[in-house]
Amino acid sequence: MLGVYTDLPWAYGAGAGIALSAAHQLRGARPLARAASPTRPVPASPRHASAGDEPRVGRAPRVKGAATGRHLALALVYGALVFVPTSLAVARAHPEWATMQYKGSLSRNDLVLLAAAELALVAAGFLVARGLLVRGRIRLAAVQVIGACLVMACAVVHGPDGDGWRRFVSADRADLARFPDYTDLGDAGPVARHVLAFLGSDVAVALCLAGAPAVGALVLIMGVLHQFGLTDAGAEGPGVIRAGFVGAVVAGASPRPPSC
Repeated sequence: MLGVYTDLPWAYGAGAGIALSAAHQLRGARPLARAASPTRPVPASPRHASAGDEPRVGRAPRVKGAATGRHLALALVYGALVFVPTSLAVARAHPEWATMQYKGSLSRNDLVLLAAAELALVAAGFLVARGLLVRGRIRLAAVQVIGACLVMACAVVHGPDGDGWRRFVSADRADLARFPDYTDLGDAGPVARHVLAFLGSDVAVALCLAGAPAVGALVLIMGVLHQFGLTDAGAEGPGVIRAGFVGAVVAGASPRPPSC
């Protein structure tokens, strides 16, 4: 819902974030040991421990079903029922803004391809982060989320041609054409007025209405999954109720422009 160039890395980061929030559960889904051979026996280590062995301190026990895809299914449900619909709603209503003024309209085929790409990226982000977590590569799993956020920031600030931030705060091609020249600090006033006008536009209202449920649902899912993981590992946490409350607050009280 932040435009085509931003929603694609956001979809990947959302999938990776859901996997990262379930790190305790997913790390409990250890890969099966390879069959031992007379010349290469399987080492006895926690990585190849059986399901009934006691887990190490700070590591969640093996969770039944963690390796069969229930967390992946949750990520796909979020993508299919929340993220993709909100993204398509903004792209369909404001195609010029969603494509950074490069296209005047989006056909049905364009929207179908966008939906498929976003859902595939949600799955890819989850599977890559999950694979890293299962192998104990927690930092690399976190990089999947951080890297996606950096790509999103580059898409908004730089864009395809270096004018991403101008395009982001311009509702359409006509608005972009009216963007004031910015050569020194003396031009900051007109630029600020242009940004304030954008915050009161229909595009900004659509972003509020689409972003609140998308971000709120993601925070809720990640918070609850993380709390469940802490509970499985015997660690303290905010609690499921508090984690859910944070998600509800984000969904219901996301910052809105004056016209929302």
